[in-house]
Amino acid sequence: MSLTMWQQLYGRDGRAVLSVMCFLFGLYPCLPKAVELPLKPKEILVYGGNGFIGSSTVEKLITAGHKVTLVNRGNWYWDSGFTVRPFVSQIKCDRMQAVNKCTELFNYVSATNKIDAVIDFSAYHPQSVIETLDLLDGKVKLYIYISTDSVYEVCLKNHSGPTLETDAVRPDSQEQREDFEAQESYGHRKLMCEEVLTSYQLEKNGPPYVFLRLPDVVGPRDNTYRWWIYQMWMKLRPYLEKDIVVTAALANKPMSLVYVSDVADVIFDLVENPNPEALNQAFNLALKETPTLMELLENIRDQLNLTNIRISTSRQPDTIQLFPSVSRGPVNISKAKTILHWNPTKWETVLKDTVEFYEKAIGIPYFGRERNDIIRTMQTYFTTKPYNVIRGLRDIYGLAYPEPRDEL
Repeated sequence: MSLTMWQQLYGRDGRAVLSVMCFLFGLYPCLPKAVELPLKPKEILVYGGNGFIGSSTVEKLITAGHKVTLVNRGNWYWDSGFTVRPFVSQIKCDRMQAVNKCTELFNYVSATNKIDAVIDFSAYHPQSVIETLDLLDGKVKLYIYISTDSVYEVCLKNHSGPTLETDAVRPDSQEQREDFEAQESYGHRKLMCEEVLTSYQLEKNGPPYVFLRLPDVVGPRDNTYRWWIYQMWMKLRPYLEKDIVVTAALANKPMSLVYVSDVADVIFDLVENPNPEALNQAFNLALKETPTLMELLENIRDQLNLTNIRISTSRQPDTIQLFPSVSRGPVNISKAKTILHWNPTKWETVLKDTVEFYEKAIGIPYFGRERNDIIRTMQTYFTTKPYNVIRGLRDIYGLAYPEPRDEL
């Protein structure tokens, strides 16, 4: 949200109001930079936009003064109810249902002549993409689809290096295809969504597209809690019964990660200045560094200054493993560097910022839902004595949980 827009909402004291909000929230500096608003804001339609990557992206679009409409089920995660919700239009729609049940969306499309960009964070089934393209027929200038490196899990790879975009080729054998699909239904469905967009563009004059294939995304406000679980496991280890272990088969395998803010920057740049070379292309986005899972956990431990915590390996089949989510190893980011000028944040900065966020998040009052989720996770999977988690939170963070209530 730009300073100009804040002043329009809150008058001349808008900056002071925001300063107070930033002080109360206490996460990190959030005063907006003064930006030059576009002469004509772009019309942006976002599917999702209230989650991890989506809210980070939408905040940037809001700051630039664009008109943003979100289509989602109406949930607001972390602090997106403060940072996103007041500044966008929202259409409640469940994409798992037929699009003809989304009256608000039909009305929006009917009243809109042109949509500069669709950003799709939430399509996990090809039918969702088909219905969206049919509904928006001829009105979309650019379709940005947030895909995943899981698509490579259902494809053949004939080299041992980092996975290239051109490796997203399904096997010719129907039997092998079905075998891959049975093992990796998520990657199969995401690749089908890409295939729908490709065929529409080639055969039905569909909109130009850009596919962003992301490995495991890390950073603040991750709804999967994967990083936060590892971090809390280390912090509460003296109060838990389960040692910190890594699956032996994956302990020393390099993996790709990507920082949420870097992804949001790329999406924003594609909307602001569409690059003709990027159109109808797929891009791998990842950090330059490819840590192993053991290195990732050791880095988190050292950042927390918990050098006495031991991390070991295990061959037990029930070993907890939250990273990586794919088996094909790191992705090659050369194409993104060349065409998208991809220059990701350094791993040491990602590590520091992410650890610091979750250390503060446990005590932020308006992260109550997320805090309850992480506490229940620790109590359920890491100890047979749930109260030990409460003791640890009190001793380490000074957190009284559940929060005390005044007598009536």
